[in-house]
Amino acid sequence: MQPARRSGIPLGFEHLLHPQDQSRQDPAENTVPPGSSTTSSRFRLHMRQQPIATRACAAGEKDRRPVDPPPILQMLLVDFNPDSETDQAILQNPQYVVGCLLYSVQRSPGGGGGEQERLVHSSHVAETIRKRQRDSPNRGIGVLSSSNEQQQQQPNRRFVQILSGRTHVSPFYTLYDPDPETAPEYPRTTPTTTPHHFSSREQGHPHPHQYRHHTHPLMTNTPPMPATFFAFPDLSVRAAGTYRLRFRLMDWGITAETGTAQPILAEVFSEPFRVYTSKDFPGMRGSSTLTWNLRKMGMMELKPREGRGKGVGKGKGKGKGKAQEKEREKED
Repeated sequence: MQPARRSGIPLGFEHLLHPQDQSRQDPAENTVPPGSSTTSSRFRLHMRQQPIATRACAAGEKDRRPVDPPPILQMLLVDFNPDSETDQAILQNPQYVVGCLLYSVQRSPGGGGGEQERLVHSSHVAETIRKRQRDSPNRGIGVLSSSNEQQQQQPNRRFVQILSGRTHVSPFYTLYDPDPETAPEYPRTTPTTTPHHFSSREQGHPHPHQYRHHTHPLMTNTPPMPATFFAFPDLSVRAAGTYRLRFRLMDWGITAETGTAQPILAEVFSEPFRVYTSKDFPGMRGSSTLTWNLRKMGMMELKPREGRGKGVGKGKGKGKGKAQEKEREKED
């Protein structure tokens, strides 16, 4: 029986994985260049699936709206050799973790008449809250909606987290790529025209240190290449705007053993995506081949769906979507 897959990291390790200041101060102090990355190690993070849009969510779990499509990253090794037990063990190591940070995209006039993009780390947003004077203390707290209400209420402010959901995820290893047509090549320090091949032992018997994975071979003329993925299926953003996500790869095992922050092994920014208000949100998109196949391989936290527009989730089309999902899961 395969061990249970961890959904993230233990409580209290966030400050070790993300040692930069995330206090509730002016976010302009946490500005970073969009192209910054770590290239001194063998590790690379590649965006296999970019976020595009989502609907701004309100407080509470019931109103959360996931970023669509869910960001999916692949961990790559420079000069990866599938015949190397060391390289195989690295890809199958369950102690790597990818953390996610949210940055708002701010544009300002730049040189030459164009626009300059500026990324500002966004962790919390200040909201004005109120408690009606005529209400009892048990009636709760709401957000101010008009100046007339403000005169009847006692204004106050609170800080709420903009990005919610699982912001730290563990890896998912596969013996072959779930979507070869979009699969990247492992980077190399020197060009090569000779492809690596699996030995018969590695084709039939994976490394004993590996954890949860999929074992069915692909029916192709090329040797399969293993892959390690990190998926973020339930990220939600509280405030409308344009954002980018910053993903960081670290070795959680070393952090847990030493209790100190470790170097970032790799990092990458997503493309900008938009968070819409409820009335402007165009609706969810259909899931990609990568999402469907990762789900079939055992990444059950992914919830693939057929494309359907805004407001079709209730009533017409709901049963049809469920039936189509079951039909696709039968295909393999």
